[in-house]
Amino acid sequence: MEIIGHRGFKRQYPENTMLSFKKAAEYPIDGIECDVHFSSDSVPFIIHDQTVDRTTYKSGNVNTFSAKELIHLRADKEYDRRYPDAVIPSLEELCAWIAATNLTLHLELKQQVHVKAGVFADGCLAVLRKHGLVERTVISTFYHSYIAEVKRRQPTISTALLTKTPFRRGGKYAEKVQADGIHIRHGVQSSMYYRPWMKQGLTVRAYNCKTKADFSRCRRSGLTGVITDDPALMTSLLKL
Repeated sequence: MEIIGHRGFKRQYPENTMLSFKKAAEYPIDGIECDVHFSSDSVPFIIHDQTVDRTTYKSGNVNTFSAKELIHLRADKEYDRRYPDAVIPSLEELCAWIAATNLTLHLELKQQVHVKAGVFADGCLAVLRKHGLVERTVISTFYHSYIAEVKRRQPTISTALLTKTPFRRGGKYAEKVQADGIHIRHGVQSSMYYRPWMKQGLTVRAYNCKTKADFSRCRRSGLTGVITDDPALMTSLLKL
């Protein structure tokens, strides 16, 4: 079962920073998950929220900052300034690092209101191609219409629809939106769908996997992988 660091090592380090990604990679994980937004000048940056307010010391929507303003904006606000090197990276910086590892990149496309979906897809794919990461990347999103835009431009790339709740006809819907897999919020109810979806040929990964009990339930189901805030815990459980 794959272990994927959710925003890096989110439980202990500032999320979506190179520090968090590199700390996660100190454990035998399979991949890194992160989120991408465009700057005002259409450069992809790694940050979860639509605004910079929660994680940085600035305020405002990500899409109102230029790449020059965002690059290396300090992002340890939730950690009381303990990590001065924890800054917002560009997708370019992240991909340059990923390319030198054996990790898979799980890139979540966040909704962009200031650019068309195709422009967003083009910008992200250009960086992936530059670093030879198309075959090592899974594009995921809650905005399922984005998946078709990605597949139209890069048919070989792996995709996954994101959902918080399960639904019965997973295979048919995934085919409709051109998703190769489903990434779903883990829970007792959700876990009942893992095997049926995988029997339909889908890759299925669960996020919000936090405890030993979560891990055990996912492992018993034969799940493709878990996306976790605590890669240290989850990789240790693989040995049991």
